[in-house]
Amino acid sequence: MDHKRATIKDIALALKLSPSTVSKALRDHPNIGVTTKERVKKLAEQLHFVPNQTAIRFKQQKSFTLGILIPSMLDHFYVAAVEGFEKFAYDNGYNVLIGQSHESLQREKELLLTMQSNRVDGLIIAISRETVDTTHINEFVQSGTPIVYFMRKPINEEYHCVCSDVYTGSIDAIAFFVSRMHKRIGFINASSYWTTSRDRFLGYRDGLIQHRIPFDKSLVQESDFTQESNFQATRRLMQLDKPPTAILAFKDQVMLDALSCLRRDFATRADSIELIGYGSNPMIQYLERPPLASLKEQPFEIGQKAGLLLLDLVNHPQTGYQPQLVKLPCELQVFSSYKQR
Repeated sequence: MDHKRATIKDIALALKLSPSTVSKALRDHPNIGVTTKERVKKLAEQLHFVPNQTAIRFKQQKSFTLGILIPSMLDHFYVAAVEGFEKFAYDNGYNVLIGQSHESLQREKELLLTMQSNRVDGLIIAISRETVDTTHINEFVQSGTPIVYFMRKPINEEYHCVCSDVYTGSIDAIAFFVSRMHKRIGFINASSYWTTSRDRFLGYRDGLIQHRIPFDKSLVQESDFTQESNFQATRRLMQLDKPPTAILAFKDQVMLDALSCLRRDFATRADSIELIGYGSNPMIQYLERPPLASLKEQPFEIGQKAGLLLLDLVNHPQTGYQPQLVKLPCELQVFSSYKQR
């Protein structure tokens, strides 16, 4: 009688699954379906499968290093998020490995491999603007390393995410514009592939509805973050038969680019257009004209909250997984460039 002990490979071969899938199923990994887990565990029991405790202990060894992948350190929002995440990690005994994709999908893929080779215990990520297919991220998670998205999360991905409450922020911005008698309100948004972009748009649209202002799709323009794209979006708005008298932009830098475009190409109207951005760039308060405001976000706290969710996944990998969406409020900051009418 053959007394050879059953292995993960034996179970995988019998069920026509990969060994990694079987391994994850036996560990109740969140990315493995309930049916697959039940099949694997049932056969494991029938074969009297006994886990290799030495291998398990090796797998459970930690590097006590967490990763953070951001688009760019030139954006003060992400710098603050890194600071918050790094402080949280340090306070909990972890080092941090930082990577910048520079908005490049290829670089993002390479950085994930770097994170993997350095055996990070977990990763928080804000994807690049080129990232539409997230296969590389899902493969990273399937290798056994948990992730948490922050700010930029694809709409259809079921992972933890921490972001600003941009929906309410947009509603507040519209209410402020309406209080200043604006009815033609333009909106420059980012890629609709991200949850934050979708929520900014929904807040803009619902804000108009709340104030009984008809939604006009020509007043919504999309930009890809570059200065030229921001200029083009602004020109399209201002060249309408009925151009906007106020503009909401998805980032303060986009608002500043819109302002530059207005001053260069629409000089006679530039100072009469009121603008609101997201992020609270500290330089905005020093501009005197035109009227500017900003929806202040909390990037430091977002970094810390993302770290908290990530560490929970690192420390409790076998617990049931229910994706959490944590939203931090935005605060409308009105600068001295605004004058009472």
